[in-house]
Amino acid sequence: MPGPQELLLIRHGQSTANASGIWQGQLEFPLSEEGRRQSHLAGRALATETFDGVYSSPLSRAFETAEIIAHEAGFPGEVVAVEGLMERRGGLLEGTTRQEREARYPELMKKFLSLPEEERWVVVGAETDEEVLARFEQAIFGIRARHAARARIVVVTHGGAMRAFLRDRFGPEILPGAQRAPNASITRVEWAADGRPGLPELASVGLLL
Repeated sequence: MPGPQELLLIRHGQSTANASGIWQGQLEFPLSEEGRRQSHLAGRALATETFDGVYSSPLSRAFETAEIIAHEAGFPGEVVAVEGLMERRGGLLEGTTRQEREARYPELMKKFLSLPEEERWVVVGAETDEEVLARFEQAIFGIRARHAARARIVVVTHGGAMRAFLRDRFGPEILPGAQRAPNASITRVEWAADGRPGLPELASVGLLL
C-alpha cells in the first residue's frame, strides 16, 4: 500500500501588522524581523525532510515565509503562488486594531461579537466561512492533484483561512474559541489511500522556541 500524501500547512511568520495588532485580511503587510527569524527557524526545522512542492498564498507575508523556508530546507524548486490560499477578506475589519474598531463601530462590533463565529462575518462585509472554504479547498485539491499519492507538500497560508479549513475537516474542537495557529507553526495533514484525512500534528512551534 502506498504511504499517505502529506500536506504541511504553515502559517506565515509574524508580519508588521501582527506585531501591531492590526487585522490584515487581504491587505499587504511585510514580515517583521521576528517573522523572518521564525521563518528561518521553521525552514531549518524541516531541513531533514524532502518535499515535492512548495506553495503559498500570493500575499507577501506568506510568500516571503515560503521562500525562506524553501531556502533553509534546501528545496530546489520554485515557490508557486496560489490565489485561493489567501487570508479571509475582512471587510470593515481590514487595516484596523481592536481599539479602532470599537471606537469607529461600537454598536456594530457588539453585534459582531455576540454572534456565533460562522454567522458574524457577513455583518462586517467579510468573506463567510463558506466562501473561504470554497476557494481554499479548491486550492488544496488542485495542489494535491499535481502530486503523487506519497508526496510531501508544503503550503504556506494564513491563520484564519487555515483555521476554517481544519475545523471543517476535523471538527470544532480544533483551535476552539479565538485560537489561531501561531505564526510559522507547522500542521500536518495526511490523506491515506482510502481518502480519509488525518491530523498527526497541529500548530507545532516546539522547534521555533
